[in-house]
Amino acid sequence: MLVSLVVVVALAGLFIPVSYVIIEPGNATPVSGVVSVKGARTYRSRGSLLFLTVSVSNGKPNLWRYVGASLDDSAEVISYRDYFGTTTPAQDRKLNVAAMDTSQQVATQVALEKLGYTVTETGTGARVIAMTRGAPAAGTLKPGDVITAVDGQPVELIDELGPLVRRHLPGVPVALTIERAGTDAKAMKPETVTVTPGANPKAPNKGSAYLGIAAETRDLKFDFPVEVTIDPGAVSGPSAGLAFTLAIIDKLTPGSLTGGRKVAVTGEMRSGGTVGEIGGVAQKAVAAKNAGATLMLVPRSEAREARTTAGSMKVEGVANLDDALAALRRSGGDAIDVAVPRAA
Repeated sequence: MLVSLVVVVALAGLFIPVSYVIIEPGNATPVSGVVSVKGARTYRSRGSLLFLTVSVSNGKPNLWRYVGASLDDSAEVISYRDYFGTTTPAQDRKLNVAAMDTSQQVATQVALEKLGYTVTETGTGARVIAMTRGAPAAGTLKPGDVITAVDGQPVELIDELGPLVRRHLPGVPVALTIERAGTDAKAMKPETVTVTPGANPKAPNKGSAYLGIAAETRDLKFDFPVEVTIDPGAVSGPSAGLAFTLAIIDKLTPGSLTGGRKVAVTGEMRSGGTVGEIGGVAQKAVAAKNAGATLMLVPRSEAREARTTAGSMKVEGVANLDDALAALRRSGGDAIDVAVPRAA
């Protein structure tokens, strides 16, 4: 009887889903294999820059999967609601695919501008993709809305939206000019709405006014003087941006940024050269360590978390591209020559 009960419980655990998401170490992939450049002279480099991924459970895991992950120091277990917020898994995937596409373009922009090229960026507003849970803009804005001005100040690129909102104190209403689809899905109707921003609960702008939305630049276009192609396969999300930027710079300059070492890199690359936070940094540190990396570059605010699972691998926190280049230089990498872009 006892044996039968144990068998029943064990089998039941295989089919009982739990409302959690499991994040585990993923892969560490050499960036040189996914980045190619045409239209300029390129150079071979010693060592390798690695971009990092995490493995995220599909759907809701069964009970035993949850128990095993809870006991695994290299895994993180997050409630389904905290991970997805008000978005569905399908919306989350769409958001991450869009973020990867944008990260590739921004990474290329930042790299080429660092090397002295001129890159033109254009857009037609900030399109709302999703809301965070409890977003101050919920009920006023909705996915698909395009913000074209804040208090009458034009917004063409997503990077222009945040600074304009942060001019206000939390609790002070903001007037947003938006375009919203009407009964004719192709017709966007301009209107003005008012949103009262809340206080951002997260770094790097903790305490400042925020709307609680995820957005992208509508009709984003870059005029690149050099053709850069990035093909990371099925990987999505923005966290490989810094790695892409460094790989492009490494290909376009003599010497080696890594000094012949394996260097793991994670962090969102933002226009202007700043490095944004990413998720799963502890799991990515495990992937980097397992791949034999001797140095890992992470967003500065997440360096302490990465060190908890990094073992003897050195972890450097960086706030921007210049910090990353300086960290590589200190670890034995070559300085870059940004004097004159070289034609092919």
